[in-house]
Amino acid sequence: MILAALVLAKAACLAPPASDDDGKGWKAVALDLVVTIVPEEKRLGLEGTLRLRLDELDSSLGPTLAVNSGTSVLRFLEVHARGTEARLNEPLSELPGALLAYLRAKQPFRRGAELEVSFLLESTGRAGQLAVLDEIAFGSWVTGWYPVPLPLHPESLSALIAVPGTTRFELPHGWHALSNGRLVSEEEREDGTSCEWRIEQPVARSFAAGPYQVASFRSGERDVRVYLLTPKPESAAAQAETLGRAITAMEQRFGPYPYSTFAIAEVPEGSAPFYASSEQGFILAKSTAFDVRGGNVPLFAHEAAHAWWGNRVGASGPGSILCSESLAQYGAVVAIEALEGPAAATEFLRFSRTGYNDVQCARGYFAMARGGNDRTLAKLTGEGIEHNLSDAKGHWVYHMLRGVLGDELFFATLRGLVRDFAGRSMTLDDVRAAFIAAAPKEAELARFFSDWLDRPGAPVLDVAWKASGPAEVELVVRQSGEPYRLLLEVAVDSAAGERRTTVVVDGTECTVRVPAAGPPSAVRLDPEHRLLLWDEALGARPSR
Repeated sequence: MILAALVLAKAACLAPPASDDDGKGWKAVALDLVVTIVPEEKRLGLEGTLRLRLDELDSSLGPTLAVNSGTSVLRFLEVHARGTEARLNEPLSELPGALLAYLRAKQPFRRGAELEVSFLLESTGRAGQLAVLDEIAFGSWVTGWYPVPLPLHPESLSALIAVPGTTRFELPHGWHALSNGRLVSEEEREDGTSCEWRIEQPVARSFAAGPYQVASFRSGERDVRVYLLTPKPESAAAQAETLGRAITAMEQRFGPYPYSTFAIAEVPEGSAPFYASSEQGFILAKSTAFDVRGGNVPLFAHEAAHAWWGNRVGASGPGSILCSESLAQYGAVVAIEALEGPAAATEFLRFSRTGYNDVQCARGYFAMARGGNDRTLAKLTGEGIEHNLSDAKGHWVYHMLRGVLGDELFFATLRGLVRDFAGRSMTLDDVRAAFIAAAPKEAELARFFSDWLDRPGAPVLDVAWKASGPAEVELVVRQSGEPYRLLLEVAVDSAAGERRTTVVVDGTECTVRVPAAGPPSAVRLDPEHRLLLWDEALGARPSR
């Protein structure tokens, strides 16, 4: 999923644009949108009504509305509210791409006042995740494509623009639309197709529209809708089944799925910069994503996991991509483990798989490191190669943390984070603090996080061993560079069988003795690949 680099909430920290008040402190209570798609002109029209309430200040001369996040794609044509005058399409240098509409009255509104605002906008181009083309139209909430009031305090974009109400689409003949909430009507008219979606639970709105073939499939207790541009009956059923089972598996770990809808929609190759994108209640994916035989488990599980990490819980601050992308990537691990077993999950952690990003795994991480592209996770911004780094190494950090704490404590802490940060932003420091508070002292999580988040790299171990008795091995483990504290499983082979022991390894050179079932014949470190350690299967040895 591509997250907005800049959010409208930044405007909460900016100076007012004129001598009157800055228009903050209003909250969106309800939003009714009408989206008109005109593919032959590659544009959309947007009109609607927005009901606002002055919640956070004792008085205000009126609200300031904002549209666009990052790229200026839509502009205001008209904005009206009784008793106010409007200034439209004012730019703000500190908020690139945004256009503002100031609504000001002669007499101030008092706390609790409500104001109904009507508006008309049109698109003037396209952004990476907002486009109207000949064969498809789509828009993601991350582009800030509909008006919202500036907040008084900084908050995540997804929380800021989550408003109940309706979204009606006016479409060409033969087109269907997918959006958030519940489809309540769809009608073919002389001038095209009209359909309406009702949003009772506040969500950040997105959509896809095109000449879709729509099918509904049952997966467990869920109906999963699939929107396809070309017939793929077998693939559609497999993808729907995969999505439904993946969500069920993640619900058991992360808590209830936050949205009421379950759907996948196809977008053509070349139409968007993303391979797949998670919206609040559905997924957009390119055509080739549907070609994976039996269902693209990691892709759709990752995107579905964003329902919790990135959509329900926002992310902010340095390293915040570990609060969204890395956790969504670990959602894919959880789903693969539940659907295919632990060995398949380990294989994915180490080598990714066909139909998915082949860099986002241990092998890909060490390749990036060898290429000089390693970074400190706690400082990631998410730009460029850092997205791949967060998904290649970041999900390993969560996997190893799970190994330190055990399933019960690890997933209970994640569910607590969902509960505590639902509808607002979570920082990487929040994640650290929650796990450190939940863990027993002997887990030494402060050291764990320091090792894995606060510096680049991963352990490269050299081992020497010798029999120190008829059923014992003396093991010398050396670490290149600054040492990590590792809970390292050691397997000792002998004619009498295998014996495994977990030891604490800390320091540049560490000597330990481990038992064997009989006279030792071989020693293997981390036999189940529970740690992010370099081995020959992961490519050339990293330089010291």
